[in-house]
Amino acid sequence: MVGTKVSAVSRKTNTTVHEVLGVMTKGDTQMCFFDTPGLTLTCSGFPHKDLKARVESAWSAVKLYDVLIVLFDVHRHLTRPDMRVTKLIERMGAQAHSGQKRVLCMNKIDLLEKKKDLLQVANQFKDLPGYDRYFMISGLKGSGVKDLSQYLMEQAVQRPWDEDPMEMSEEVMKNISLEVVREKLLNYIHQEIPYEIEHRLMGWKELRDGSLRIEQHLITHKQSQRKILVGKKGSKIGTIGIEANEELRSIFKRDVHLILQVRVK
Repeated sequence: MVGTKVSAVSRKTNTTVHEVLGVMTKGDTQMCFFDTPGLTLTCSGFPHKDLKARVESAWSAVKLYDVLIVLFDVHRHLTRPDMRVTKLIERMGAQAHSGQKRVLCMNKIDLLEKKKDLLQVANQFKDLPGYDRYFMISGLKGSGVKDLSQYLMEQAVQRPWDEDPMEMSEEVMKNISLEVVREKLLNYIHQEIPYEIEHRLMGWKELRDGSLRIEQHLITHKQSQRKILVGKKGSKIGTIGIEANEELRSIFKRDVHLILQVRVK
């Protein structure tokens, strides 16, 4: 919807660790999307007693914006239902909210062979008063995304734009650089190690030829973790760096010199 990657995507849970901004501008309308860390609930339906900042941040962000989109994997909901997800959807739609529209978005419809299964899910949540609209989309294929975009455009209110529509701000670019590297980390480093790594942006400089020099440090707490992250003769961190560098070059439309340093705290 915003035309470029702004947030890390992986198969692992808790991929998003802080709120990420994406901006879409069409004509005289601008929309800002805030991708929050995942909301968590216990099976009993109450907020998980997790004091980590990302969970608290996600819950505090729920009421801040004009539209709240509750996005879930409809294919997984049908094949491997999770009571925590069901409870969360019900909680978010339990009552109408003045000043905020809430929409329920069923994603990954391209994975469903029987379309009647979609109706089954829609019927499961149709009586919740808190949702203004329901959308069935495929983020991968683009099905239904146009309808969702049109609905969101119609919710826009008149006020000054928050972001320059002609160029990415440096702050947004810095965040994207961290998200892209984090995504590669999650793809190549397994178990709990990626969650324990401190990931810092240490240097950002635009060179005379227009290219970007980006330096990031990956800080581990144990020498054994550093060895896993670096890999044999630097193969692991090298692969992560090469893939991240190529993707950043594609996103920023300029040459990028990405330097990744791994050290033990």
